[in-house]
Amino acid sequence: MKRITLIFVITLLALIVLLWNFISDTRTLNRGIKSATDEISQIKKEQGTLVKFKSEKPLTLEKFYLEVFNDIKEISFYYRAPSEVKIIGAKDLVGIRNFFKESQYKGIKYVDLLSSFDLRKQRDTYLLDAFYKMLKSRPLDVLDVSVEKGIVSITLRLYGT
Repeated sequence: MKRITLIFVITLLALIVLLWNFISDTRTLNRGIKSATDEISQIKKEQGTLVKFKSEKPLTLEKFYLEVFNDIKEISFYYRAPSEVKIIGAKDLVGIRNFFKESQYKGIKYVDLLSSFDLRKQRDTYLLDAFYKMLKSRPLDVLDVSVEKGIVSITLRLYGT
């Protein structure tokens, strides 16, 4: 009787260990499926945002630079905040094409801009809100933001043809 009980207990323990492994494998599989589903939905979301740019006429980088330059100057003038917008590495704006570089995307070029705002006399942050809304729907990246002694410096990368 002792041997039968011992065999039964060992068999029961082996079944419990196998069941535990099966359950942990199932949990791992479910986590993998959930993460893959999340990644797929993220890719579909990015694809949806890119589709709206697909039908747009490509904007030349010179025109796009001038648009961004004028918008930044207009926002800073409206909020009475001194600002400076310049192409990184450029001393004058005579030959801005020399600063255009090929991007990782086929047929697309980019240029890096440095935009600085003096916020020492500003009581609120509406200037930055307006700046963010202006940048939100445009083909550009914000590379760096720094604040030093009340001056906000934002490095932008503009994309165009």
